Amino acid sequence: MSLARLAMRIAAARALRGATLAEARVYDSAIAPIDQTIAEERQPILIVTTDDHEMEVTGRDLFHGNVTCDLVIEAAIAARVEVAGDGEPESVITIPHTDEGMELALDLMEHEVMAALIRERTPWSRVWMKLVPRISRRLSRRGASVEKGVRFAARQIVLTCDLIEAPTDGGSVAEGTAWADLLAVMEGDPDLAPIARMLRAEIEGTPLADWRRAANMLGIHLATADAIGLGPVLDLTQDPQPTVEVDATGGPDPVIVDHYTSLARIADA
Repeated sequence: MSLARLAMRIAAARALRGATLAEARVYDSAIAPIDQTIAEERQPILIVTTDDHEMEVTGRDLFHGNVTCDLVIEAAIAARVEVAGDGEPESVITIPHTDEGMELALDLMEHEVMAALIRERTPWSRVWMKLVPRISRRLSRRGASVEKGVRFAARQIVLTCDLIEAPTDGGSVAEGTAWADLLAVMEGDPDLAPIARMLRAEIEGTPLADWRRAANMLGIHLATADAIGLGPVLDLTQDPQPTVEVDATGGPDPVIVDHYTSLARIADA
């Protein structure tokens, strides 16, 4: 199920690019603390990570079940911001680098984040909504600090999301599914195309028979799958090793039957 978490985070980060005051400054799983990053960047930024991840497990099936995952989006601002006004090219609104101004900018960014994720504006937002069928909680935390003499304000947004299941390995990704759409948009992005190939190989892998895939879905031994009727069924209508030659003895004359011998010749013999 970690594949679903990975897919959801990538889709969220791509859906947010160019959709907020942070513009293209959207980072996927940045390791550096946000105060260090904003001190170096100065301009509005977004950092997308995934936090708590929980799944209800039945038996030994560690890949399928009800899954929730926290999507964490951190927004930070450390300078005044210029925002396009009423649509006129020369109309620009400047949000000052004050307590009130930074809080206003963060409120605006948070609204833009929500709209970018749940309003279908790009293929990435459409994929994200397919991967996340339900959001059970939205939490917003305020933050502020001074790092290296740079005063900044921050906001942490936490969305608790239900995720769809990853496909069972050993089969092709079905067209029209969320996973097919995800891989398609990833393959169209030069930066993500190698990851898309890796994901497809991980999901499809070596083709497996349906009963093997069913056993994998249930998390059971292959012997157990055979015992409960999931194992392969012998097709008695086909001879796995067709008879090439039969040597019949015991009569007055030996008879050898092969694929060239007709029933009439057998009767005559």
